[in-house]
Amino acid sequence: MLRWNAVFLLLVINVAGLHAGEPLFVPHGAGSMGMAFAVTATPGHWNSFHNQALLTANSGTAFSASFENRFMMSALSSKAVSAIFAFKQAPLGLVVSHYGNADYYRLFTGAGSAVRITDAVALGVQVDYISEHGIDEYRDVSHVTFEAGMTCNLSSSFTVGIHLFNPVSPLNTLPSSIDAGINWKQSDGLFLTLTGSKVSNEPLSVQCGISWDLMQRLTLRTGYMSSPSAFAFGIGFKSGSLQADAGFFINSTTGVTSSVSVTWTIR
Repeated sequence: MLRWNAVFLLLVINVAGLHAGEPLFVPHGAGSMGMAFAVTATPGHWNSFHNQALLTANSGTAFSASFENRFMMSALSSKAVSAIFAFKQAPLGLVVSHYGNADYYRLFTGAGSAVRITDAVALGVQVDYISEHGIDEYRDVSHVTFEAGMTCNLSSSFTVGIHLFNPVSPLNTLPSSIDAGINWKQSDGLFLTLTGSKVSNEPLSVQCGISWDLMQRLTLRTGYMSSPSAFAFGIGFKSGSLQADAGFFINSTTGVTSSVSVTWTIR
């Protein structure tokens, strides 16, 4: 018999996801969470898996691990590891995540790359393999799809980005999504972001975020998501080639979702 925690997990997956984004991929990166995932046009290690065109903005090869705990419940935890190999012509990004528990879990694997069309425009694409595993009468299923993104640097301080997940929804019946965002760099240490996200059969979500670097080591972040309504906060610390981040979502109904990530960059 299916245990109650598995039943509850399946229920939450269908009706109470906290992030109005790709429903088959729990988003990772504590730095991204600290800005309410308004990162479609914002360079960064984990941001590159929210828009693959951002892979071209990574200056070095990097490896990262991330952990997210939704609503402070271990059954809804998600773990992920990723790597970006900063090849000069076409960087390579790899990501693997695990979401769920022993009764139900989802494995997400993605491999992507990107190229610069011009000095200002970059295009990226990622192929995804998603497998879902249950117990008893719940059979295992798997899906193959892809996602693509584009960024355009309109000026030295203004960048726009767009990202599509599963644009072939009529063929595989999986949900699809589209994100469009902007990044305004006010100074070397301060930038603001704004993103609109629309998922199949879900309301439009508007996300905004602010990131402020202090003393080139400490980063403070905050943001807001409209659907579902949630405030975000985050902090990051950098020392040499290592960077550690923590992020939090606060929702009046579901409570707190937390995330931590560690990234090692090889210049």
